[in-house]
Amino acid sequence: MPALDLAQPWRSDRPWDPAGEPGDLDRRGRRVLWWGLASAAVLLPWNALSAGRPDLLWPGVVAVADLVPAALLLRGAWMRRSWRSSGAPRLRFDRFPFFLGEPFEAVLALDAVDEGRGAVEVTLACLERRREDGPAAWPEVEVYRTSQVILPAAETEITFELPAVERDLGTALRAPEARRWELRVQGRGGARAQAVFPVPVYAPPVDGEDRAG
Repeated sequence: MPALDLAQPWRSDRPWDPAGEPGDLDRRGRRVLWWGLASAAVLLPWNALSAGRPDLLWPGVVAVADLVPAALLLRGAWMRRSWRSSGAPRLRFDRFPFFLGEPFEAVLALDAVDEGRGAVEVTLACLERRREDGPAAWPEVEVYRTSQVILPAAETEITFELPAVERDLGTALRAPEARRWELRVQGRGGARAQAVFPVPVYAPPVDGEDRAG
């Protein structure tokens, strides 16, 4: 991993694509499939035991447990099929990166839309890890959120006013209390759209430094 450029962290803290983000439907589908296969592998010896020694392990118990990997595999396959057949939401940046105190402007592209059907909720949020006592030492907390509702369309311009620089909410992926921004897309009322996009929202550079990535 390259050394972090403190003056312009968007150059080195993550492999950003200045053009935008493709969405995560395919990645989430592959993750669900992986968990389905892993849980099936864990249950395999228990299935063998119940088949060979039903007096030790009742087959009905294992059959119920087998529903978990089956559901995961079906869900993952459906997500992959949806991604391949209908495409996935994509986010195109109007500029890169975005700075606190300035507008967030991007274009949301939906390949498979039913125009006039339902609505799409778009949420811009900042999340930060907070140190707390207990087993979950660094839970992620939502420290900023703003939402708007749009009608489904092939392309829609999305604009949010970002918080002021004084809020100190710029992306800091490598800090102990890591902070990140994301744009969530969720269809409502029958609209088919679901995605989570990481977005590059940073504190502006000091005067005299390059503002572009």
